Amino acid sequence: MIYENITFEQYLELPGLNSSLLKPYSISPRFGWHKEKTPFKKSMAMSIGSLVHALTLEGEEAAQELIDSNYITTGFPINENTGKAYGENTKKYTDWLSTQDQSKEVIFPEILEGTVKRVARAIASHEPSREILSAADRRETAVTWHCQFTGVQCKALIDFYGQDFAGDLKTFGKQLTFQSMEREIYDRQYHLQFAFYQDGLRANGINCEDFYVIFAQNKDDYDVGCFVVDESSLEQGQSDYIKAIANYHEAREDTQEFKKGSFPKITEIGIPHYCIEDAPSVASLGLNFGE
Repeated sequence: MIYENITFEQYLELPGLNSSLLKPYSISPRFGWHKEKTPFKKSMAMSIGSLVHALTLEGEEAAQELIDSNYITTGFPINENTGKAYGENTKKYTDWLSTQDQSKEVIFPEILEGTVKRVARAIASHEPSREILSAADRRETAVTWHCQFTGVQCKALIDFYGQDFAGDLKTFGKQLTFQSMEREIYDRQYHLQFAFYQDGLRANGINCEDFYVIFAQNKDDYDVGCFVVDESSLEQGQSDYIKAIANYHEAREDTQEFKKGSFPKITEIGIPHYCIEDAPSVASLGLNFGE
């Protein structure tokens, strides 16, 4: 089923497994169980990503409504030596935060004005990203479906999609390079997320041939890149989310304190393969230091 114009809170109430829950389960039942049971900690970086999404995908009015209803933007404890708010990791800040509305997130005004809005402007000025977003007539759309491989109920909140394509917007705290972005996709299991979204749209009768990801740097030169995800990565992502669903159910069936981890059997290990040289045999070297 497709849900348009619903709030994030309404999305959370929909039944089904989502990619955020499944990602750690693709590692092992133990790691997935640990992450699921660990309280989620909000951060300023996450707030930056959420607000960039709102500005870019829904517009200034929607972004301002989000800020007014979900964010604390004033009243921070100020460091007298610097004239600025104490950082997130300081005791002054954490003590102050404990007295605030816990349902709200925090965004410093200088970050809102100097980072969030600048990232949004950088995306708007990037021609390939602008063209893709202009062609996407659906934004922030929720979908639910039954997985064709496992039969379980699933759900997703998809950033944008249009005729024959879908995509996701990611803010990025490093310099944009192929190596850094490829590593980010793998480490954060975005390939699993993208394949999950693609299959969710297809299950709802929506053709999705290509999946795009827009990376927007949130520091330094605020570079932006728009990329189409290759088919092999999406195939691996599909395999990984199917494995994650199996591990999710295995963790619930296992009554032991410690669920099955990543290495349940004896496994061969050594130095990385790229460190092994095609070296000649010791005999062929003709070394004899005993003479």
